[in-house]
Amino acid sequence: MVWAVALLAACGSEAGTSTETGGGGTTASSTTGGGDTSSSSSISSSPTTTSDGTSTSTSTSTSDSSTSSPTTTGEDSAPDWVSEVPEGGGWFELTASEPFEPWAAANLEPATGYLGSSPVGAVRDAYCNPIFDHAGKAFYMFGGGHSDSSINAVFKLDAKTLKYSIAVPPTPPSAYPPAYVAPNSPIVYPSGASNGFFQSAETLTDPADTPFAAPFAAAQASHTYSAMSFVDGKLVLHYGPVRDADVVNGTWTYLDKDTYGPQLVKFDPNYGEAVLQSGTHTANDPETGKAWTTLVSGDAGLNWRTRVLVIEPRTHTIEEVVNAPWDVNGSSSIVVGGPHVYLFTPTVADDVKTSTRGWRIDKATLAVEHLTLTGDLPSWPDGAPTQESVPVFYDGTRLNLWNYSVDADRDAFFRLDLEPASGTGTQEDPYVLTAERDQRPVSTMPAPALSYDLTYIDDWGVVLFLPKASAKLWAIKL
Repeated sequence: MVWAVALLAACGSEAGTSTETGGGGTTASSTTGGGDTSSSSSISSSPTTTSDGTSTSTSTSTSDSSTSSPTTTGEDSAPDWVSEVPEGGGWFELTASEPFEPWAAANLEPATGYLGSSPVGAVRDAYCNPIFDHAGKAFYMFGGGHSDSSINAVFKLDAKTLKYSIAVPPTPPSAYPPAYVAPNSPIVYPSGASNGFFQSAETLTDPADTPFAAPFAAAQASHTYSAMSFVDGKLVLHYGPVRDADVVNGTWTYLDKDTYGPQLVKFDPNYGEAVLQSGTHTANDPETGKAWTTLVSGDAGLNWRTRVLVIEPRTHTIEEVVNAPWDVNGSSSIVVGGPHVYLFTPTVADDVKTSTRGWRIDKATLAVEHLTLTGDLPSWPDGAPTQESVPVFYDGTRLNLWNYSVDADRDAFFRLDLEPASGTGTQEDPYVLTAERDQRPVSTMPAPALSYDLTYIDDWGVVLFLPKASAKLWAIKL
């Protein structure tokens, strides 16, 4: 791991590499600016270009993945392991589960030849967070990238059985073109052909390239932060090039180097046409399927990018851009809670970050109200290599903030009462929300890798979490 400050620069260059490889890539705008002018409108059509106009071929899936969409949660009987987790107890190791890293190393085909400092472990540990399919009760993992890992497989964790599988196979190292020497290298074939992705024989026609044809067109491995959605059997990645992984058919069905940039400039040219940047986070609404996604400046120098996007992930359409006098950056946490979307950005004093402020967006009207947090509040070192923001989840009543990188806080939640104690919700008179520390028994959970989200499985009343690639699964009941 590197320090978070250095990470932002590194990850920004990765996004640039993704959008600039191959002909016809959109150059990021260097426009900078600021201001509090609201821009909220709707774009009715969505981009249709895939892989710069090429189509992808399908392959046989190695997964038993669900086809369900997360638009409804519904009743679902809890698996046996849930009853083992003590009511009101602390973090509980699920000893019947397997650590992800050794399982993946034993089941990848081929088993070797991948690039990076930690090819298997980085899928979880390198600035990545699994996404949960609420209807199918499964987590999906895609990650790595930068200098960490070239493995571009999508892994599935069945939350019922606690078993892993491979939903989308990786591009085999034998299909890496000679110029691809690092996980974040441009994908350029011997003839010079490049569209930003691994290509199959369908698009590689030069005899010099065909020995390196992949089984099917595929995305390059990358960091993901928490900028992912899961809808209609597809994992959708919003950060960097927009990519859809079909976990039912085991292939990639949408690959586009810059889907959102051209849409953003239609709302306001000051946003620039760059891809969504490092530090992008998404809160997925299980009821509507909408992806509430932070628009941050990242390394592109786009200072107008301090907004929240309402994205329809099925069509990759930005429906709204929400703006207010607020601070939205890579340290912001975003979560859906009932009729609102909550955003929390820590303040920094004496090299310590503390969650003291926030905002809530009315999902129906997009009205933004200001929040001040009081009571027991999480604090962590600014620039901590293992924590950039505070994971937050909604349990149906309160928001729960988890300050996981501080040893003394790992076995506690900061539970936020959503009923304002005072205030009117304006910038001058914010609503005051009170947080109370819920201390649990001390556990032996290993220090987690960088994490951005915790998933509360409402039907089962439990949080299920993979601390790091080398660990088993852990769970806790509220």
